[in-house]
Amino acid sequence: MSASLAQSAIGSQFAGLKFRNDMRLAEVWVPFVVWLMVSAITFGLGWIIVSGHFFKLVINFTRITDAKGRTLGRLRCDYDVEKEMRLVVIWLIVCIATLGIGLLFYSFHAARAALDATEIEWE
Repeated sequence: MSASLAQSAIGSQFAGLKFRNDMRLAEVWVPFVVWLMVSAITFGLGWIIVSGHFFKLVINFTRITDAKGRTLGRLRCDYDVEKEMRLVVIWLIVCIATLGIGLLFYSFHAARAALDATEIEWE
């Protein structure tokens, strides 16, 4: 079987699948208030710790549906920023040295790390 034929067979199997996020505003209030308090105390550097938890929160409320809207699976993120404390310290130094600009780049790192720690739980 040729590679393009195999790709089309796999692609047709997953055609019509979508990600749906069920997060409501009520789930965001507590993390948002915590982020505000941490940001006020740390002059914004608390984003290094809180951002990974925000990405994890969004991912954990995401499900996979078929073309008819039936749930086929859910995304489960097991990201834990505390496991990466060595990297957090390095990013903290970068953020201080760049007067906060490094936080923009750290956000992409945290999003990637959260996605790398995500699995699909098929139903």
